Amino acid sequence: MADVALPSYQRIRHALRQELERGALAPGDRMPTERELVERFGVAHMTVRHAIDGLVRDGLVVRRRGSGTFVVRTRPMARSATRLQSFSEELGGAIVRGQVIRQCEVQPDRDVAEALAMSWHGRVVELLRVRTVDGTPASLQQVFIPIKFAPALARDDLTDRSLYQYLADAGVTLDRAEQRLFAVAAGKWHAELLGVPFATPLLASERLSRDVANHPVEFARTWSQPELSVWVEMHR
Repeated sequence: MADVALPSYQRIRHALRQELERGALAPGDRMPTERELVERFGVAHMTVRHAIDGLVRDGLVVRRRGSGTFVVRTRPMARSATRLQSFSEELGGAIVRGQVIRQCEVQPDRDVAEALAMSWHGRVVELLRVRTVDGTPASLQQVFIPIKFAPALARDDLTDRSLYQYLADAGVTLDRAEQRLFAVAAGKWHAELLGVPFATPLLASERLSRDVANHPVEFARTWSQPELSVWVEMHR
């Protein structure tokens, strides 16, 4: 009964998403044309267009001018934020890769130094990476870690390596984190690295992670594609 109350375009969007999740089409396959969907569901072209718009926003399909609409992935990207995990762990079974944009020792700015409870004259390692999910740029991550926790981090290859696993191998055990989420418009460099238009809405976050002794270890800023939703389980 709940589905009947939904607008037609939402019911069509839901039906198409279920088909993708069942494997009716694979990434790279062409979606049925708008005309075919109009005949199938018995609705207007505008209704079908709105339904496809929703699948585009979900990151499931992409429109290619002159060619049609094609499947990008069969399940929406979603990160689980129920416990402290690396980006790869949050995304479960997705294929996550990392392109290092910057990896070097720097002097932290005021916000970073205060978050990490350190002197402005101290040194941190900055790691800036574009993370791809199933081959698509999904997130831009900027991480700052005091050198004392990972002296070799500026030199070691973190291209496709989990930072949290790297820290664990270095003897640093992360215990908890505080994180805030907010929306921002993509600046010029965010847009270039993520391959989105300037001012595209992005889901941003700031995270401060601490070790078992309550020392601030990691201050991270993340900018994610809007379809990369965050899933949180809550209990009362």
